Amino acid sequence: MPTALELLRWVLAKRAVVAPIPNATGPNGAASANPEAEAQEIGTEKTERQQYLSYFVLNILDHCNLRCRGCDHFSAIARKRFVSLEDITKDLARMSELFGEDVGRIGVMGGEPLLHPQLNQILMEARGRFPATAIQLVTNGILLMKQANAFWDVCRQEQIVIVMTKYPIDLDYGAISESAKAHNVAIEYREEIEAQEKRLYRIPLDISGGQDPGASFSECFHANNCALLMEGKMFTCTVAPNIRIFNQRFGTHLPLQDEDYLDIYRAKTKHEVLQFLRTPKPFCRYCNVSERSFGHPWERSKLDMGEWTA
Repeated sequence: MPTALELLRWVLAKRAVVAPIPNATGPNGAASANPEAEAQEIGTEKTERQQYLSYFVLNILDHCNLRCRGCDHFSAIARKRFVSLEDITKDLARMSELFGEDVGRIGVMGGEPLLHPQLNQILMEARGRFPATAIQLVTNGILLMKQANAFWDVCRQEQIVIVMTKYPIDLDYGAISESAKAHNVAIEYREEIEAQEKRLYRIPLDISGGQDPGASFSECFHANNCALLMEGKMFTCTVAPNIRIFNQRFGTHLPLQDEDYLDIYRAKTKHEVLQFLRTPKPFCRYCNVSERSFGHPWERSKLDMGEWTA
């Protein structure tokens, strides 16, 4: 599962009006001085009201087959759970009603999306509801070479772009690229991974909830840049909607309040959604943004609580 900072960097790099965010690691693999500040400086103002939704994550499952250390979706410690095709279909229909063509990009992910047994139908539903929107399938690629021709046919016909990170694992990325080319399917890799090893960042939680929500929101690269949609609820980041996984694993109680998400079926207009996304949330008090660190070597999770705490 790619990190949210990588995803944000990639998304912004694809926008014609916004320059790409500099790498979290420098040319020799050293951590950038302040990636959070860079994200704020180059990205759009978090509190500025937008006229369209540039990007949102369509979260289709919790679990993953790679289990990266400190995953910001908590997929490394998630139990097996799929979002139903019925819920996904309803949510896409509602988002289409609200936004029409005013969505720039959708990232289909989890978790590892290739694990979802109804992925082909999900991709077709997404394209059917958003014919002019760029749709990405964000995957670690482990299962790509095992996909049936039907999968590749859907990706080609629905113009789905496969987006991958090159992890330091035993995976033939050249063969994957050749297979995608043979099926006439677009595949893209994270820009910084071409020249160096995959790196991780650490996003410690403050279990006590002692952080200032406004400050955390304004300094966070997730907030209003990586909106996430799951089961009828829109969140302004990827951490809050998945905190239930952390709570379930470690017996903690970092609660979500009604103000932490927006019910898309109660929203009357796209502007109501956009207004929601640009404001701090109560859950922001649990994110210790000032203690985030970058440029750590990639490794698999040891399933230890300390990977996610300050």
